[in-house]
Amino acid sequence: MKPSGTLTAGLVLAVVTLGLAATAHAEGPPNGGDGGGGDASASGNCSDADLTVTNGAVESANTLRRVVVSFKNTSSNPCVLVGYPDANLVTAAGGVLVHVDQRPALAAHVLHLAPGDVASADVESYAVDTATGNSCPREGTLVVTAPKDSVSHTLPVALPICSATISSVD
Repeated sequence: MKPSGTLTAGLVLAVVTLGLAATAHAEGPPNGGDGGGGDASASGNCSDADLTVTNGAVESANTLRRVVVSFKNTSSNPCVLVGYPDANLVTAAGGVLVHVDQRPALAAHVLHLAPGDVASADVESYAVDTATGNSCPREGTLVVTAPKDSVSHTLPVALPICSATISSVD
């Protein structure tokens, strides 16, 4: 059966329209969702000078340990966070015990933080070695760096060093 010219034209129009709609706001609404049509990319990446980095309490569920890390824009300007924070579990002397791997995700979020806004990521680790089933031999202190920044923040959190991962900012 051969499609009619009208059906083919309708399908092409639908595909083109959907493709344009999907890319029009790939990073979120223009102007950070504040209305208007301003350029959402006018804000720069959040730097250490813009952010306060804090942590929540360590949550436990069976052998899983989880802590939420918050990034608050304390500046008077909007800024952008994109992707994954960098994280390590370190010794008391600061030596890296394990680099915290990025948890797989479909895509990293682009977050436009107005002054006072908070973004978060979470770190998960296991109290047992998932390969052997044995107890995890050590804990490390969590050190986090905001996405696309270079200043590390040592947080008052101890996590097991087995199978640690971090999420993208959200």
